[in-house]
Amino acid sequence: MKDIAFISLMLLLPFVCFADDNQISLEQSGNNFELEIEQVGYNNTIKMLDSGSYINNAPNLDVHIVQYNFTSAENIIAFDEMSGSGNTLKLGQGIAWLSDGSYTYDNIEGGGHYMELDLYGDDNSLTWHQTNAGSTDGHNFDFHLAGNDNIISGRQQGQGSKELNLTIYNSDNDVTLRQKGTWATHTANITLDGLYGTDLTLRQLGSTTQTYNLAVDCVTVGGCSVTVEQGQ
Repeated sequence: MKDIAFISLMLLLPFVCFADDNQISLEQSGNNFELEIEQVGYNNTIKMLDSGSYINNAPNLDVHIVQYNFTSAENIIAFDEMSGSGNTLKLGQGIAWLSDGSYTYDNIEGGGHYMELDLYGDDNSLTWHQTNAGSTDGHNFDFHLAGNDNIISGRQQGQGSKELNLTIYNSDNDVTLRQKGTWATHTANITLDGLYGTDLTLRQLGSTTQTYNLAVDCVTVGGCSVTVEQGQ
């Protein structure tokens, strides 16, 4: 409760906003909500998607957000309805997460990243990076999850356009995603659903355009497994 009260107080303090300020605007209710935010530079925004959005009913939800930006292109993390128990989120933008939980920054951030999330289930874990070196193109990432016991990793790295949309409805999925390559245009649209969970590994690499659409509806007892890799 101490962390929640402190965050609410800070958000209610009056302040003067300039166009390139870092901004935070969140609504939250529930117990054991932990939030750590680091925004370095300017034009970094964390907000609710619209007035009807909320982070609600989320005991044990642990969120760590980091955004780096030193350009006129805005980084945005938009929360749309986040609810559930025992969730862990880490996000990123302009940085890359390391295996020990820390992150690294390449000292060249183009900005222009956008993340949008929906989360409803229990015991989910999401780790996501988006980083670019110099390009103001930014990377897009959309995330919708309804289900339990999911682990999603993610990552979009290097300069140029990358877009990834992910929708998961059923539980017990283990998903690893990566799109990487300088000035490459990678696009991935993924929908996972079914009676049983799916382990998915998707990698799109290289400096040429890679496009992938994947829909999995697993009806195999014990779950399904899919591996896709394109480029070098």
